[in-house]
Amino acid sequence: MAEQYCPNCKEKGFVWCLDEDVSSYTQWFCSICKYHAEESEPLESVCSECNTKNFIYLKSDGEFFRYCTNCRYKTKAEPW
Repeated sequence: MAEQYCPNCKEKGFVWCLDEDVSSYTQWFCSICKYHAEESEPLESVCSECNTKNFIYLKSDGEFFRYCTNCRYKTKAEPW
């Protein structure tokens, strides 16, 4: 699995894992800044900035946002 740019520290250390015993959401972790977020994978979409299907829907510390792992575009989102 390739590392992605972290929405928190902006460095390439953001990786995902899926453990349905822990959560039904995909878990994202940054190996550099220890940032953690959950992804609602069915809501992944095409990024309006770079037109790639890398626009993921994340929740972290009660904040909901969309984030493109390709171009790093980030925008607030409504709760899922």
